Amino acid sequence: MAERRPLRYPQLAKEALLTSRVRGNAENRIWAKLIDFALVEMVLFTVRFFFPWSFWVLPVILWANIDRMGRGQSPGKWLLGLHTVEVRRGAMPSLYNSLVRNLPFIFLSMAIGISHNASLLVILPLIAYVLLEAYFIFHIRSGLRVGDVLGNTRVADYKDEHTQFIEQFLKEDDFN
Repeated sequence: MAERRPLRYPQLAKEALLTSRVRGNAENRIWAKLIDFALVEMVLFTVRFFFPWSFWVLPVILWANIDRMGRGQSPGKWLLGLHTVEVRRGAMPSLYNSLVRNLPFIFLSMAIGISHNASLLVILPLIAYVLLEAYFIFHIRSGLRVGDVLGNTRVADYKDEHTQFIEQFLKEDDFN
């Protein structure tokens, strides 16, 4: 019999999806995604230099696993004190959930790897979609984006020792 993990957020399954109060700070979510996108693109740029054909496989592998690191924290989420939670289990997202929630970023990374003018026809609609998701993060009370709804995930605050240290460091005004 499989052992069940205790839910970290048992109220997630009970609250309405679009009006939930459990969410991460919208600005931190945007910055975390920008940090993650920059890191993934730096890795992809380096690998594509040596293996040009890798633009099909590597973005899928990187983006599908980025929210599954540590405690459901990508590097950007770790720096800003956030983590991704799968709604039903209250634990870090499964591979499928992480893949679905990051699908537009997978396609955007693939399109950036294509080295001809046709990639603009793919990149521009994807950028518009990403901007639409940013709009949802700021204007829907729960802060969910389409990827969160499809992937059945939420991004919540996660405060640990390093986050508290960073917040304390930023609050100190010893420089004046």
